[in-house]
Amino acid sequence: MKHPISLTTWQKKQATLLYHFSSLKYLEGLRDRVNQIKLFAEEKIDQSRSEGRDRLIHSRQWGDRDTTENWSNNAWQFLADFQLSIAEDISDHSSNSFHVTGTHQCARGLSEYSMQWATVEEEKQFDAMFAELSNYARNIDTTMQKSYDVSWWSDFGLTLAWEKHAPDLQMIPKFRIVPEIIFDTGQIPSQTGVYIAIDDPNASLQFAWNGGQGGEIMPSSTFNDLGLAALAAVGRSELWVNQAAMRDFVLANLSNPDLASDEYANSSLSLALAPSVVARYAFVARPTRWCFVEIVKGEFESAEVESSKIDTKMISQHFLAGEMCQDAGYYFTPARVDSRRWMTRGEKFPDVESSYGKTIWQRDTQQD
Repeated sequence: MKHPISLTTWQKKQATLLYHFSSLKYLEGLRDRVNQIKLFAEEKIDQSRSEGRDRLIHSRQWGDRDTTENWSNNAWQFLADFQLSIAEDISDHSSNSFHVTGTHQCARGLSEYSMQWATVEEEKQFDAMFAELSNYARNIDTTMQKSYDVSWWSDFGLTLAWEKHAPDLQMIPKFRIVPEIIFDTGQIPSQTGVYIAIDDPNASLQFAWNGGQGGEIMPSSTFNDLGLAALAAVGRSELWVNQAAMRDFVLANLSNPDLASDEYANSSLSLALAPSVVARYAFVARPTRWCFVEIVKGEFESAEVESSKIDTKMISQHFLAGEMCQDAGYYFTPARVDSRRWMTRGEKFPDVESSYGKTIWQRDTQQD
């Protein structure tokens, strides 16, 4: 049975992020943030009452709409419900049952109620606290979201997450691929944890669980032809993070149908926007087989081990249709399902119909 031999440095970073975002410690961090913002709101409610602010903002036209009492009787309950839901999530964690957080529902509820009873600075501080909380919770939600047709974590999203969290993750766990634990897309795995796609080295890793509903393995998020072209042109270590290189790639590929139709993909494209413009069209969902990646307890390594060697390998294993095969072996293109085939030395890589322009072939990591 074919299975991955080892994880690349980038895949180790992905596994580190997914185990981090699914950890009890990270979930408890969200609980602490909700506790803090709820306490802040309660302190300001008490202050508003002691200062008698409601008597100044009650009006004949709007009645109690903007008052402290209206907010405390209604909006406050969304924070209380959010707090309770996280306590339940923490309780379920020990049973290998995971959930999307209630952040979105809480935000929607709070937005319905005025904070005119608070001072401008108090409202700004509350909004800033909730924004930070939302950004924190988004990592949990993206990891646990199973309601769509593809895993929510793309290579682009994981790269941005790594850039943000790398300072705290300089030493990462050692991992071991377990070839005995393999499941197909759509199945509930027997083991809760991170999984790697067997037949696609560019598919983002994902987290799946077996202790409750919604833990099934999703189709992978992987590169289409445009994404593979960006990878080959920019390189693994610079992809998404080198804004100048990403902008150059966009300008060099304006004939691509998707980029040609994008209102931002032109000579005035800003450096900061270039990576997200490419990412918008660079991925495709693909069902595949998945192998369990477990943490080797008590063992760690540097997050940057062998990165330069892997970058070179990743770039050199991609070939455009029409190019000569220099090394006989098995190759595939994400532009077509079940495209894996044997190529002999000197044979030209074939073109396949695709909406993303040129077909890019890549050497399979498994040559059995």
